Amino acid sequence: MKYFFSFILFIGILSGIHAQHTAKDAIFADFKLSGSNLCSYIEPANIVYTDAPKGYKPIYLSMYARHGSRHLSVYKDYEEPLALLRKAYSKACISTLGKRTMSVIDSLERMAHGRIGELTIVGARQHQGIAKRIYEHFPELFTNNTHVDALSTPLQRTMMSMVNQCITLKECCPQLTIKTDASQHDVWYMDTQDATAYRYRKTPEAVKALKEYTKKTINPDRFVHAIFTDEQFIKENVNPREFMQQMFTLANMVQNEGINFDIYDIFKPEEIFSLWKRDNFKWYIEYSFNPLTYNKVPYTQVYLLRNIISVADTCLMSAQNNITLRFGHEVDLLPLACLMKLKDTDYSSTNGDEVAEHWRNYNIYPMAGNIQLVFYRKAGSPDLVKILLNEREQTIPLHSATAPYYKWEDVRNYYLSILNQAPKE
Repeated sequence: MKYFFSFILFIGILSGIHAQHTAKDAIFADFKLSGSNLCSYIEPANIVYTDAPKGYKPIYLSMYARHGSRHLSVYKDYEEPLALLRKAYSKACISTLGKRTMSVIDSLERMAHGRIGELTIVGARQHQGIAKRIYEHFPELFTNNTHVDALSTPLQRTMMSMVNQCITLKECCPQLTIKTDASQHDVWYMDTQDATAYRYRKTPEAVKALKEYTKKTINPDRFVHAIFTDEQFIKENVNPREFMQQMFTLANMVQNEGINFDIYDIFKPEEIFSLWKRDNFKWYIEYSFNPLTYNKVPYTQVYLLRNIISVADTCLMSAQNNITLRFGHEVDLLPLACLMKLKDTDYSSTNGDEVAEHWRNYNIYPMAGNIQLVFYRKAGSPDLVKILLNEREQTIPLHSATAPYYKWEDVRNYYLSILNQAPKE
């Protein structure tokens, strides 16, 4: 019987039914959730959407998506810890566990060689799956004259994410007309940080809070001594907390490579949870609405949200159905979700432990994370919109008798009122 309940807990977490479980429950059930921005996409299992009000059909879909799973974007994240492990090996100062770990890190570095920051096969499959589910969940959207406008920032990982979605949509519906572009021309709104708001990311209060929480939460002593066998070597060569965090990054990276093993066993479960809490708090501080950054940082995405609104207004005037796909990055997706006041992001605190129970980064911006706005129309009635975060229905702080379906006019006015509160120089 105990195995049955463990299975139910695991399935509930993967389905996004996380409210009744603690953060520790979730992380212990699936260590991959500890990956923060390296967390692989959690595909919705057996998802059931709320029926649209009678007579309404989807006519337009607008999406902003993060690129899919990628190799680490900075080579030194592989190079530095691997060099330290090799040095310990050459001096016979490494444990058996350390040797095995060094072998895995060596393999990861080889897989990423010449591909730093590029999309992996896992990332390609993520966007193929998202496109397929868009087609399956909103079949009325795909008519013979539906037009897809797909735009990407000019980086390999975002462009290839776009390619994989567009190819899959074309396979599902060969009649689609698809236009693609990846240009610096669109970076100003798809991957930009408004300077006025961005400077608040690292206020003195935020820097102090993260430093104190890191010191309180992460104890690297056991971990370091499990890898290295010589105290003098550790003293002369190892920054314990930094090394532990580097190895945690690499452990989380494995899930994005499509290989069927992991190295989470180099950590104790409590250490994994503590490392995740610290990273979760860091992302929360630097990109969400919170007192430590004076509730300013999500306004970095004012240009993106204005683009979503203006393009929607244009497409809703069209005689044909339309799909707008945008491909960018987590540093835009996360504050955009916060700026839009999506239910999974709207929480305020200065306490990292409390944040972990109410604001969990794996629900917001995993690899291939996405926000979809699906617009519905019924002749003679106001247009409605439903918002999905990672394909899961969201509510916003706006009254609607048909939530999660809202009148587009109300949503539009609500978001314009938020944009008008953006900080000025």
